[in-house]
Amino acid sequence: MRILSVLLLSFILMPLSAQSSLSPSGTQKSTPEVKFVTIHYLERPPLAMKSEASGSAMPKGLEVDIFMQFVNWMKERKNIVLKPTWKAQTEFEVFYKSVREGDALTLGFGNATITERRKQEVAFSPAYLNNVSVFITDGSVPTILNDAQIVSNLKGLNGVSSAGSTHAGYMADLKKALLPGMVLEFVGDQNNIPRKILAKPGYCGYVDVITYWNFIKETKGYLKMHRHLSKDHESIGFMIPKSGELEVYLNEFFESGFGFTATKKYREILETYLGYEIISTVEVN
Repeated sequence: MRILSVLLLSFILMPLSAQSSLSPSGTQKSTPEVKFVTIHYLERPPLAMKSEASGSAMPKGLEVDIFMQFVNWMKERKNIVLKPTWKAQTEFEVFYKSVREGDALTLGFGNATITERRKQEVAFSPAYLNNVSVFITDGSVPTILNDAQIVSNLKGLNGVSSAGSTHAGYMADLKKALLPGMVLEFVGDQNNIPRKILAKPGYCGYVDVITYWNFIKETKGYLKMHRHLSKDHESIGFMIPKSGELEVYLNEFFESGFGFTATKKYREILETYLGYEIISTVEVN
C-alpha cells in the first residue's frame, strides 16, 4: 500500500516537474518565455561590426556586449529568453526608419543620440554612453579658437554629413548662421566623413567622438579636431518603436539599484573596446 501511495504521488507531481525547474536559490522557476526580437544595428567599429567568425550572424562590439548583458538580465531576472535576428545597416536614415517602423519587439543601436525631436517618433532606453560631436577638417586648416575665426578659417570649404543625423542639423545651422555660401553634401555612412575629408582636402564636418577616435587610430593622415565647435552633452541609448514592449525592461535594467553603468561589467566592456584617452569622455557615471 505504501509503494502504491508513493507511485500515485509521483504521478500527480509529474506534470509540475515537466513545467518547472528550481532556481539556484531553490525556489520553483517556470519554463522561460521566449521572445523573438529584431535587432537593427549600424556598422560602426568599435561599437558594432560584423563578426569575423565564419557563418556567425551575431555582430560584435561595445553596443553588442551591452545588449547581451541585457539579454542575460532578462533571462535571470524576468525568466524571458530573447532570441535576436540581426539586421546590419550602414546608412543612418535606413537604420532609423527600420526601428521607427518596426514591430513591438524591435530594437536598434547605432550610437544614436537621444534628442527631443526623435523622442516624438521613437523611444529610447536610458543612456549608456555620453557623446561629443567633434568638428573636423584636414590638418592644413588653421585651428579655430573663437567665433571670430570661423568664417575666415572655413572659407571655401564644403560641408559633409550623414543624411538624417544630428550632424546634418549642426552643419545646416552653421551654414545658415555664418557660411551661407557653403555647399552641403551627404553620405550614408558616418565612417565615410573622415575618409572623404582626408582623401580630398576642402571638406569639413561633424562626427561622433568614438568614430573620430577609431579612425585616427586605424588610419594614417592628418585630421584636425576643432574643439571650439564641438557639441557636447549628448547621450546615446538603445532605440525602440513607440509601441515597443522592451522599454519597461530596458528602464529597469539600466536604472535599478545603482544602475548598469555603475557596474564593473560596464567598465570592463568600455576597456575592451576603447582606449584610456576616450573612456572618461564617453562613460556614463
